[in-house]
Amino acid sequence: MSTNESYELARRRVIAKTAYKGLVGLWLLLAVLQIAIWYFTTPGGYFWPAWPVLGTLLAAVVAGIPIYAGRPAISDRRIEAELARMRRAG
Repeated sequence: MSTNESYELARRRVIAKTAYKGLVGLWLLLAVLQIAIWYFTTPGGYFWPAWPVLGTLLAAVVAGIPIYAGRPAISDRRIEAELARMRRAG
């Protein structure tokens, strides 16, 4: 792998991790908002925010696996295949 390729791979990983941290921040904000809505409307009632919070937590974890597992979610092979399709279509 050349220096330019290594740099580009590192750059893509940093971008992916930064975007993922934004996703986790949004998840946390939505969780707090849903819990606040529950608290101010039905304190002590059925804790319904558990379901949307758990669902979005699961989605955030699944989205983070390819980012932190060391494998890019989008491989060079898939990019090359898409470029080939675009060339054939255009």
